[in-house]
Amino acid sequence: MARLHKQIVETMVTSSGLKMTPQRRAIVNYLQDATNHPTADEVLQAVNEAFPMTSRATVYNTLHWLTEAGLVREVYEGAMVRYDPNTDRHHHFVCRGCGKVEDIISTQSGDLLSLSVPNDYQVENLEITFRGLCPDCKT
Repeated sequence: MARLHKQIVETMVTSSGLKMTPQRRAIVNYLQDATNHPTADEVLQAVNEAFPMTSRATVYNTLHWLTEAGLVREVYEGAMVRYDPNTDRHHHFVCRGCGKVEDIISTQSGDLLSLSVPNDYQVENLEITFRGLCPDCKT
């Protein structure tokens, strides 16, 4: 599974002329282990536990930079954006009860990208979102 790696991020940050600040490092550390597809506010809250002066702008700018670099994926859930450090091709299950987002590993061996896509479109990503109730909410 392709996940966010601290050393790769640090190399990319410094080669971009940026500094790997303690706040950026805390954001990367949090995302590296995140399986909950956190929102920017959830990242901010977690990072502020260790670095209470971390600004919202630092979190948003770092998440934007990581997304643009292809090191995290944005997962759109309505108007909410969640961040996924797993960049391997996979899909998601969203619980309508608690809002939890979980990875669903694709076992499809066919090329879904070629289904009914007009020739003049360039598909760059495909994600299927399953919606329903997780085991906890189902009971």
